[in-house]
Amino acid sequence: MASNQAKTGISLSEHSPFAASGKEVPAALSMMVDSMTSMIERAKIDIESVDQRARADLENIDQRARKDVALLDQRAREDIQKVDQKARKDLAIIDKRAREDHDLLRKVRKARESIS
Repeated sequence: MASNQAKTGISLSEHSPFAASGKEVPAALSMMVDSMTSMIERAKIDIESVDQRARADLENIDQRARKDVALLDQRAREDIQKVDQKARKDLAIIDKRAREDHDLLRKVRKARESIS
């Protein structure tokens, strides 16, 4: 058998979370929902802001990386040109010396042939 009797431990002067008018609880709940909704909206705005900043940072990093790669590519091409020019000069010197040695050998052979 259910008992519908009021609790005797609560006096009439105490404020219960359940007001007789029924307005306090809905107002408190409404305020709590409004506060939570506001916090969620701020969190969404913060996330969007962080996301935008992250995208901008990534774009900046990407642009800097592209510039760095272009600069490295340019320097590498310049280095290759320098090495190529040096190699061509070295080959020209080696070719000149080889021709001189060849001419000298020819002269030696002719001299040996004329002696024999």
